[in-house]
Amino acid sequence: MAIKVKSTKQVIHHVNCMVYGESGIGKTTLCATAPNPLIISIESGLLTLAEVDVPVIEIDTFAELDEVHTWLQKSKEADKYDTICLDSLSETAELILNEEMARNKDGRAAYGVMAETMTYSIRGFRDLPKHTLFTAKVRKIVDDSSGVIRFYPSVPGQQLLNNLPYFFDEVFRMDFGKTKTKPVQQYRYIDTVGNRQFICKDRSGKLSAQEKPDLTHIFNKILKPTEEVKDGEMEKSPKAS
Repeated sequence: MAIKVKSTKQVIHHVNCMVYGESGIGKTTLCATAPNPLIISIESGLLTLAEVDVPVIEIDTFAELDEVHTWLQKSKEADKYDTICLDSLSETAELILNEEMARNKDGRAAYGVMAETMTYSIRGFRDLPKHTLFTAKVRKIVDDSSGVIRFYPSVPGQQLLNNLPYFFDEVFRMDFGKTKTKPVQQYRYIDTVGNRQFICKDRSGKLSAQEKPDLTHIFNKILKPTEEVKDGEMEKSPKAS
């Protein structure tokens, strides 16, 4: 083949990210803030978007999910969507595991197949020429040696759990904060910096430690020159107590 060297500015046009957090934190609502989104719903938790006109495809089996992926690759109709939101990874992995357990009575083998299938599926959606958002539940794990409580994206099986953060350029945690003003008010924010308790990362290096839950703003901040994006992050909002 002919070797063609390109600049990263020529090939980086989309953002792939994962957002995890507690139930009810607003992960599904966050999908609606992405540029021109299409939601692929596995968990049927769309009530929070009842007043918002966002296109959605509901699936019940992995075969249906695979069919949606093929449609996104080949259909001209799918070209109109800029962001594909898979809601959620946790439900997808559990769906695949349940299907495999029904076919394979060897539990360890079933978990291995689930991890391989999820890897195939995540990479397939992630590598579409679009922005991609994968939501996930949160899982609490206590370290036996130190007693430190850590929070991870929730998926069944240790193999998939260990590999999951490596699939994405951006790994965010969504949480509530409280203002220091009186009366105290609660607000949602996106955490982009990890610590001993939480896994987060920002490969772009352009995001603040806390960002407002607006994916269009976050994607613009990552992809556009810094001077073109006005700052609107949490450091300009009342700090969490």
